[in-house]
Amino acid sequence: MKIALVAVAVSIPCLALADTGPISTASNPLPPQPTEELKVMTERLNLSRSQQEDIAPILVAESIKRKSIQDDTTLNSQQKHDEIGMVHRSALQQIKALFTPEQIALIEQGQTHPAPGSTNPSTTSN
Repeated sequence: MKIALVAVAVSIPCLALADTGPISTASNPLPPQPTEELKVMTERLNLSRSQQEDIAPILVAESIKRKSIQDDTTLNSQQKHDEIGMVHRSALQQIKALFTPEQIALIEQGQTHPAPGSTNPSTTSN
């Protein structure tokens, strides 16, 4: 069961960020826009209006925290990376709790059928 939860947690950012443009990096400090992330999630998971209203503030808060971390000159790049990762995982946990079993199934289905050319190690045969 633990493996399935990891797969869900890993697939949510892929789902949300796949079509939203660049991901925050040292050379590109702009995080994905919350409205675009929500739009992609809504389209791919058929989110209800209530879910959208619950998820939107989580995405906005994550974006604000990411920007704050990126702008923090007291942190080195590894510390920024680690803190942004923690913020992102926390937001994903909150969002995942709002999904229906059907939406979780859609995410899991996406994990079992990676995109062509994927380097997902779980799909390679030994």
